Amino acid sequence: MRRALCLATILGLGAPAAADDRCHDELAARGVSWKPARRSGVADAVEIRGPLGGVAWTPPGREPLVIDCSLAVSLAEAGRMFRAVGITEARWSSGYSVRNVRGTDHRSKHSFGLAVDLPRLVGPDVGALAVAADFEPGLGDAVDCVGQPMTQGGAVLKVLQCQLVRSGLFYLVLSPDYDDAHHDHFHLEARPWSQRPQVTDARQAIH
Repeated sequence: MRRALCLATILGLGAPAAADDRCHDELAARGVSWKPARRSGVADAVEIRGPLGGVAWTPPGREPLVIDCSLAVSLAEAGRMFRAVGITEARWSSGYSVRNVRGTDHRSKHSFGLAVDLPRLVGPDVGALAVAADFEPGLGDAVDCVGQPMTQGGAVLKVLQCQLVRSGLFYLVLSPDYDDAHHDHFHLEARPWSQRPQVTDARQAIH
């Protein structure tokens, strides 16, 4: 039995890393309402029970948003960026989901609770925005991230994307500009908490 456990440890087949109280402290500091959850493959699963940084994360059905604590901290910290462009509700479509990256045999970070897909955003002054319909692809460059959007909705989504990319809170911020697989949503992905010596990173997100 001991030999089997040692082998599992060497091969990385054991249980995920234990929850980190430092991450929970960051949630508390941002006023996040949450409770512990259990999901296979998620190092520190948390069920979100209220707004994140002043933004309501609305599920597609009855299932609550269950993600890794690391992503929860990033979303809570990013709430001010959503609110700055008039977004008060984020209608997500996929959070924790055990699956592979499309066209590969590699596990998606959704499998570890580190990614969330966001197709729709809502605000009292900007209305309901859909990434598929309102995002204007091909805008901006390395100097001017935003470029010149033609519509209010396009401007809101592009400014938000640029802010999230440059925030240091995410490893990936993918949009319709990235590839066809993301033609209708933003994909926000955080690094595992064990790889984050601080909440923000000096590097911008891959996008």
